[in-house]
Amino acid sequence: MDIPVSARRTAALRLAPAAAFAFLSDVRAWGALFPNVERVEPLAGPGGAPVPDAFVWTMAPMGPPGVAVRTVYGCRYTFDAAAQTVAWTPVDGVGNARFAGRVALDPRTDGGTDARLVLDAVLSVPAPALLRPLVSAAVTFEFGRMLETFAGRLEAV
Repeated sequence: MDIPVSARRTAALRLAPAAAFAFLSDVRAWGALFPNVERVEPLAGPGGAPVPDAFVWTMAPMGPPGVAVRTVYGCRYTFDAAAQTVAWTPVDGVGNARFAGRVALDPRTDGGTDARLVLDAVLSVPAPALLRPLVSAAVTFEFGRMLETFAGRLEAV
């Protein structure tokens, strides 16, 4: 079953806007702050060459014993220094989830940066339709918990 999840969150970064944009332009660096990430690797295209600005995320298996699910997904990233945004769109045919979103950076008067995060995802979970309400609630809760952990780690950078 496909479970949609969405999140909106603002994180107060200590980094100045230019430094925050530089950090968020390194997908592997900020990907390491997200909980349960095993690896973030360049997406291989035809012939094995990396696709520019595209990455595959592989998460550790999550869920109760016996039904834990490993989430894998691919995203293409767009970095706009003028607008101070990083956006990502799903790569079709990669993994069992689709993630899209963006981070927009706003300077603060104290020299730091507010990072406005928008994240929309659809996770495919192998579970019977009868369990949809329970599975949906669990996925939404875990997704929110992971995003809060990520935002806290991002604020500490």
